Amino acid sequence: MNFKQLEIFKTIMDTGSTMAAAAQLGLSQSAISRQLASLEEEIGRELFLRDKGRLIPRPEAHLLVDEVDDVAESVARLRVKVGDVRSGAFGEALIRVAFPHSLATTMLPPILARFKADHPRVTVEILSGPYDAIERMVRGRVADLGFVRLPPEEHSFDARPLFASGTTCVMPAGHPLAAKQAIDVNDLARNDLILLGRQRVNRNELEHELRRMVPTYRCSLEVHSVETACACAAQGLGIAIVPSLIAEFFRSDALAMRPFVPDKIADYGIITMPGAPLSWTAEAFINIIKTNSGEAAL
Repeated sequence: MNFKQLEIFKTIMDTGSTMAAAAQLGLSQSAISRQLASLEEEIGRELFLRDKGRLIPRPEAHLLVDEVDDVAESVARLRVKVGDVRSGAFGEALIRVAFPHSLATTMLPPILARFKADHPRVTVEILSGPYDAIERMVRGRVADLGFVRLPPEEHSFDARPLFASGTTCVMPAGHPLAAKQAIDVNDLARNDLILLGRQRVNRNELEHELRRMVPTYRCSLEVHSVETACACAAQGLGIAIVPSLIAEFFRSDALAMRPFVPDKIADYGIITMPGAPLSWTAEAFINIIKTNSGEAAL
């Protein structure tokens, strides 16, 4: 017994003849008759009385038709779900993404707008925090994917590189160092510095160089997002040393941004749990991130 046989049986019950059923289903009358005969043979009972070209349903046919209705409704729902899988428009789908605070309010919203235009029925949950917290979210399966600096602190993730970024010094627009084309370590002597959280690898590397070249350097503020670092720099609280690509999101007339030399390159990308395939919609989300990241890097 297959669904085509049940569909033909239901259509005959609705229309009253093989001819009408054939017209409705776009099949030949002989094909309808063969499928019906095959169904009756499988059941072991005639479902219709043949009377001068008419098909008169027997009680057994009426007994089956309600169940066939239920099957037809289930198959119709299944076809909708299959269409959703094909298009990525899951009715109840949820993607959980973790981004650092500075990017959750800048880079992420345009990505979401592109994604939702193609997948309006998918719900996206946005989680945010520092990179180490994002790694914990992905490891604990609180987030399906996370944006971090590469390589991650733990090497047990699947990582997809997106882009590389240099380092920028951010200061008030009228700061004396704004007159320079680039800033080196020696320029930072006798200036208050705004540094990103000490748990970050790049912070440790930077401090090692500062201690070697400028033993008297001053860390005035320690912050945990580029957005906070730039906001504090705008208030004259110090010179912020931050990733260039992220700093660009906070460029304003109140700030001067100068490259830090020699340039310190950092890689960024998406991490996921190994051995846990993402849904097609999550893959589509990552592809949009890649596209946006490429545009931002140009």
